[in-house]
Amino acid sequence: MVKPVLVLLALCVCVSIAGAQEPVGGKSSAATRPSGNVKATVPGGRGKAPIIGQVYIGERAPDFVLDGSKGVPEQLSKQRGRWVLLAFGERYRDLAGLDTLDSHARKAGARVITVAHEKQQTLTSTTARNHVNMLMLADATGEVSAIYGLFDWGANTIEPGFFVIDRDGIVRLAIVGKLFPSDQMLELLRFATGTEQ
Repeated sequence: MVKPVLVLLALCVCVSIAGAQEPVGGKSSAATRPSGNVKATVPGGRGKAPIIGQVYIGERAPDFVLDGSKGVPEQLSKQRGRWVLLAFGERYRDLAGLDTLDSHARKAGARVITVAHEKQQTLTSTTARNHVNMLMLADATGEVSAIYGLFDWGANTIEPGFFVIDRDGIVRLAIVGKLFPSDQMLELLRFATGTEQ
């Protein structure tokens, strides 16, 4: 009686191992893998596939909603009707110097909005403490920065860069990989908008 039970148990183990190696439906796992020229990527947050985007001059700027330093969510498309200089940086301190640029940009009918790899609470408290009037947006996950082609998933950081977006939401200037001093960025904004000094 013991011998048939052992044979039955061994048979069940073999069937379980064979079933684990081949998915239901008879397809092998090789058939479900992408083929061709596929670039290996670093996984995104929480094991998700990373978002990889790119923004081109002449195209509509991708819309998004992020929590703002004023304590409420802000949507980029709500800025239509005015020029926007949208600047990205890793931390608040990388972007805080653009506050003076914002006051000059408003005189030209534009607005400076920054996106940092911070939580909303950090931006809200830091901007209040340092009397920063410019709108700062919290991209804690990096997903919006990734849509704009500025998130490094391997290092988990936002690369610096900025975009000048016209009144209709079209990208008119894009600088990726660098932020300039405020006075130079103001000159670029004036050039893009066609406003006088």
